[in-house]
Formats: sequence, C-alpha cells, structure tokens
Amino acid sequence: MQGKESTELIKLKGSDVVLRAADPEDSARTHSVRWSVGWVDAPSRHRVWPEADADWLSRHYYKEIVAEVEGVIAARVGLEAYRQPFAQLIDLSVRPDYRRMGLGEILTKTCQTEAAKRGFTAIFLQTEIDNHASHRLYTSQDFVPAAYSKMLRMVKFLDYPLLEEFKRTHPLCQYSCVQAEGDKNAWNLIWNAYVNSDSLRLQLDGAASQSENNGIGPAISEVEWCIGQGERGLIMYITMEDVHDLQPGHHVSLEISIKNLGRKKEGGVIQMSLPVGARVSSPSMNKLQCFAWELAPGEEITQPVVVQIEPSFDNSVLWYLNHKSLPICADVFWQGSRAQLSASLSMAAPPPA
Repeated sequence: MQGKESTELIKLKGSDVVLRAADPEDSARTHSVRWSVGWVDAPSRHRVWPEADADWLSRHYYKEIVAEVEGVIAARVGLEAYRQPFAQLIDLSVRPDYRRMGLGEILTKTCQTEAAKRGFTAIFLQTEIDNHASHRLYTSQDFVPAAYSKMLRMVKFLDYPLLEEFKRTHPLCQYSCVQAEGDKNAWNLIWNAYVNSDSLRLQLDGAASQSENNGIGPAISEVEWCIGQGERGLIMYITMEDVHDLQPGHHVSLEISIKNLGRKKEGGVIQMSLPVGARVSSPSMNKLQCFAWELAPGEEITQPVVVQIEPSFDNSVLWYLNHKSLPICADVFWQGSRAQLSASLSMAAPPPA
C-alpha cells in the first residue's frame, strides 16, 4: 500500500477496519501502540497535536453530518472537534417518521470515527435527563453518564489505554459516577473490580451542561489506578493557577503531581501534549524534553510547568465554538501503561474582525 489512495476496508467482528499506510501525523499514536506491548521506550520529547486539515479549518472545527434517505435529509448531528482530547457530539436529531431505522446509531458512530481519526481521546454530549430513548442509544455504544443536574452529560473514551487495559483484565468491573466531594463541577468516574479491590478512577472536571460550565470545556484532572489488590497503585493530578480570558502572549503555570500508592517502585516519564500555538517555556531544561520520574512506595513528586501561549496564536476561532477554552494535556507513561491528564484554559474569544 502506498499513499492515502491505497486503502483497504474490511469487516472484523462487526467493526470497519481500514488498512492504510501510516501518515506522518500518525507517529505519536503508532508509538503508543508499540509502547503498550513493550517494543519501544517511552517518548523523550513533548509533542504538538497536528493541526486539522483545510476542510475542518474552513468549517471552524465544526461539521454537520446528515443522513439522507432517498433524497430526504432524515437525520443530522453536529461534531465540534477543536483541540484534543475532547470532541463534542451536538444535537443528534432524527425525524419522527424515520426513526427505528438505525440512523441515530450510524451518525453517532460516524462522529466517533471522525474524532478518533484526529486523535481525540474522548467524545462527549449532553442530553435531557429524562430522554430514555437517547440513553438507550448512547449506552448501547459504550457511553457512560459523567455528570447530571438539569441535563445529563455522557462520555465515551475512544482511545484511553489505561481504561481499556483495566476493563480487559477486569471483565466484571462495575461502573459508577459520583460528584467529587467539595466541587459541584467535578465528577468521579469509577470502575471497580467485582471480585477484588482493584479500581480505576478518573476525575472529570465540568458540569452537566454548557451553560453551567461558563464556556470551559471538560478535562481529566485526576487519575487513580490500583491493581494487584494494592500491590501497584498511583494517583496523579494536574492543577493550574486560577486565570481567565487568556490572550496570545500570556502564560499559565501548572503542576503535575504523582504519588505511589502501591508496594513496589514505579517510574516513567511525563510528556506534555500541546495544541498548535502553545509550548513549554519552563523549566528551561524541559522545554523539549519529557520529565522523568521515579517513586518508591509512599513517595510523591510535583513537577511545575509553565506553558506559553504564542503571540501568533489565533484565538478568534474560539468565538465560533461552544467552549471558549484551550486544552493542555499531560501523558504519563510507566511500564507499558499510559494515562492522560488535561486542563482547560479559559481563553478570551473576541469576535472575528
């Protein structure tokens, strides 16, 4: 196979599988595949997410996808996919006379595929708290409830290796979602093993609806991983200074902390995964190089990081988006495992000139 034109589509256990030559922008994702099976070392340098193609840019990172039946537009959905890790599925609608045909499922899966191809970790949506038909549709595709109030937020993790590994090795695990203590806009997504004390917890920052979030997108600010009935365990979290309406040329200070909860030594690296127009400016020795870490049982480290928003960063596109924020990611690698933390920076979103 040579080039994008040389592709092959096959069906495998009900899923569409595309075989193609890897593109340059695939390198980070293909490295993660080899890392997961122990064939390569952890990455040594921070990375920048590849920019979207010209079609996405011309649409201000929003696509409306329709299902046409014999010339009639019978269903539609919106997909907002600005910067990784979260894409948003918006207002899935199916005409009443075209329901029960599977159009909602097709459109939802199309959005998931489109987001995954661009490297998004997860896709989320909001729906009515009493819309049981939509709940059935989304849960059938492995979306889980992630926050609720007047609305319900649901999320599906498209490529989160730590979660997939936990579910694979704990096939009876049970999911629950509870509000984080002391923070009405943070929710703990928890997978508990059924037959032992192993667990995985992701803290998702963000309320159930866009209006409650003040225009700030969701983020995974904390991960707690415990396996082997206490033999191995880590808790990691990202915090940032309280800043709002950041402009091009501004910077923001963050801290990434990791604590070893288990009974054996753990070590790895922290790789910053940044959007186009952002870079690590401090510490100076790690502007390009990943942060190495090693922890004995009970030890904890905190790594300060300063991220610079380049003066050339174009924030005018944010005016078109549901969420006026810029996500910053930190991928934590250790012994074949990888978790992703993220923070959403509140950005100024001036109207286009």
